[in-house]
Amino acid sequence: MSSASRYDYQFDPDDDSTPAQICRLVGSEKRVLELGCAAGAMSVVLTRHYQCQLIGLEADPAAAEAARAQGIDARVADLESPDWAAGLADAAFDAILAADVLEHLHDPLACLRQLRRLLSPRGHLIVSVPNIAHSGVLAALLCDAFPYRDTGLLDRTHVHFFTRDSLRQMLLQAGFAVTQASTADTGPHHPEFAAYWDALPPPLRQHLAGNPAGRAYQIIMRATPSDAVADPRPEPPTAAQAAWLRTWGQIPFAEIDALNGQLNALREALQTAATERDQLAERLDAMQRSRSWRWTAFLRRGRG
Repeated sequence: MSSASRYDYQFDPDDDSTPAQICRLVGSEKRVLELGCAAGAMSVVLTRHYQCQLIGLEADPAAAEAARAQGIDARVADLESPDWAAGLADAAFDAILAADVLEHLHDPLACLRQLRRLLSPRGHLIVSVPNIAHSGVLAALLCDAFPYRDTGLLDRTHVHFFTRDSLRQMLLQAGFAVTQASTADTGPHHPEFAAYWDALPPPLRQHLAGNPAGRAYQIIMRATPSDAVADPRPEPPTAAQAAWLRTWGQIPFAEIDALNGQLNALREALQTAATERDQLAERLDAMQRSRSWRWTAFLRRGRG
């Protein structure tokens, strides 16, 4: 897969996919800065469907060229560089979009702080990140695995991982107040983690499926500039999350261990029976090939 096409895709602006939700949050006829525009999938929808004026920044020159081929003002910029915002006017944008970008940066907080000065006082920032608390990731960890892949929640180029609360806290530290939060849900089971999910004991799998935080594949937040002092304390669990956490003690682990013990005993008994069967089959075969068996064949026929 080429770097230019790795994150290229198409979507219906009216569906419930993550990019469609994000574009609706941006709105119509806005001055937009899109970080990590890639080949321009969302850029095209924002400029053509929502009539926005858009500047896209992309680290990959090939992807930026693909976006320019679609009429997008795509510029090559490395968000890890301290001067990546050179040439962009302060307070110039009504909306800044960072969709699946922050997880690729070594210092996402520094990037967010630069975005604040580029955003107009009444503008808004839209951010989306993968949810590391997804139940598929938890299933993989319980199986002693953390399977990096080319794309997905565990994309091998991700260097930061976020939950809903950790993203909220970082936005507060950067001088933003979260005004809207939503998720793109896949449910606890996702093909990316199917092998690990299926390997869990059914009661544990059933319990993880009830985790409210584990259903979200991506987290989407909308924020506005704020001068409020950031509170470093984590946000308490939601009522649903707290209720789920209290049910951990109700998982019948002792019963699971007892059933697993019975299952192992049955497997051993089955293996022993299979061994005895094979031994008896060998003895019968040897007997049927013996001289005495052949010489007494007429007696067995007569008795039959």
